[in-house]
Amino acid sequence: MSTSTISTNDLADLQVGDKVVVKSSLDENTGETICTTMALNRRNVLSIPGWGGGEAKTLVRLGIGAWYDLAIGLQDDSGATCIERLA
Repeated sequence: MSTSTISTNDLADLQVGDKVVVKSSLDENTGETICTTMALNRRNVLSIPGWGGGEAKTLVRLGIGAWYDLAIGLQDDSGATCIERLA
């Protein structure tokens, strides 16, 4: 996966109803547009200390059903796709 080409494009303030473009982030298809969709939910996830825990993050769920980490723009727990705000 190539994270160097991923642009978060000011995702931190992405809100429910905003439109985004979902693109492939896999090396062989990096940047290939998969679809355009809308943010349906936004959730702040608290950090969980200790073994098996995780860092705090803000996620957004899209119309395709997947959750995306707004700090990095990648699909949560996968990274196979990334999002960019639709201008």
